[in-house]
This record gives sequence, structure tokens and C-alpha cells, in this order.
Amino acid sequence: MIRLIVADDHTVIRKGLQMFVKGSKEMEIVAEAADGLQLMDVLKKHTADVLLLDIDMPKLNGLAVLRDLDGVYPKMKIIVLSMHPEEIYGVNARRMGAKGYLSKTAEPIEILEAIKSVADGNTVFNEEIYKFNRHGFIPQVKLSKRESQVLKMLVGGYSNKNIAEELSISDKTVSTYKLRLMRKLKAKSVVDLVKYTDMQAQ
Repeated sequence: MIRLIVADDHTVIRKGLQMFVKGSKEMEIVAEAADGLQLMDVLKKHTADVLLLDIDMPKLNGLAVLRDLDGVYPKMKIIVLSMHPEEIYGVNARRMGAKGYLSKTAEPIEILEAIKSVADGNTVFNEEIYKFNRHGFIPQVKLSKRESQVLKMLVGGYSNKNIAEELSISDKTVSTYKLRLMRKLKAKSVVDLVKYTDMQAQ
């Protein structure tokens, strides 16, 4: 029997996973947590084979949890279950010890199969978006020289006007590059762009 712990701040997600798991004779949910700090307390009281971990949680987010759990529970496998795109967060999660990354839009059967696969010692990632080099796993996102320049300045806190003046281009052109970067990196805000560049620097 695969023992699971679910950490997600949305009750509907936790209840939905309970429903899926109840239909399986191969696994059971032994504990739940609604935020990162609660999860740390839960882990002191319960043992699990697999932890399903959300990224966006109050008090302590999923990536911080991964960092704090590094090497603490070596027998427990962690699968990140998130609405955030794997291209942006999967790299960091993988580096920090996660054994899988799934979207919350995945079909129930896909989630259950992923749990079983990870419990058996496998990893579950969308390998098409990764490549391996001496620095580790990085997403296959190709940026032009100008896109890289604009990205660096955006995350450095430059305004569109500042970037336009620095690169001798128009404000409209800067806006176009910004939209292109958001689309390529599947970012919803400049904050996501900052997180992306932080991951690349690690």
C-alpha cells in the first residue's frame, strides 16, 4: 500500500484527490496539510511513501518546502502538483529533489499512475522540455540576443521607457519584446520572469 500525504491550500483539490485515491486499492492518504508550515508538522507525525506538493501555499511555499526537506526524508518521494507551467518551475523542483511534476489539469488516472511510478523509483517529468548539460537540467527556451537584453533589464527593475532609452528603441518595441518573453516563458508577470532568471542562475 502506497502511503500518501497531500499538501495543498485548496480544499477542493484535497477532497478531489481523496475521492480519486479511495477508488484505488494500491494507495491511501494518511495525512493532509493546507500550508507549508502545517506540512512540516504533519511530516513529524506521519510517514509517507509519496508527498503530493503544491507550489502556491501560504506561510511556506512548495519550493521552500522542497529546499527544507532536502535529505531529511530520503525514502519519501515528492511529486509537485501545480497550475504553474513545468517549463518555469519544473527545473528548480527537479534540482531540489522532486521526482515528478504534474499539472492540476491532469486526468485522475494520470495522477494515480504517476504516484505508482514514482513510488516504484521512477521519475515523472515532461522530458521534452528538458535537456541536460554540465550545469544540470534547463528548459529548452531559446531567446534572441535582444530578448535576453530586454529580459535582463526587466528583471533588473528597468521601466519600459528606461529600456527603450538604453537600447535606443521605441517604448512600443520594448512592449512587444516583453509580450514575446511572457509568451515564450509562459510567464504571467514580471515576477515570473524574475523567478525564471533566478533558476537559470542556480
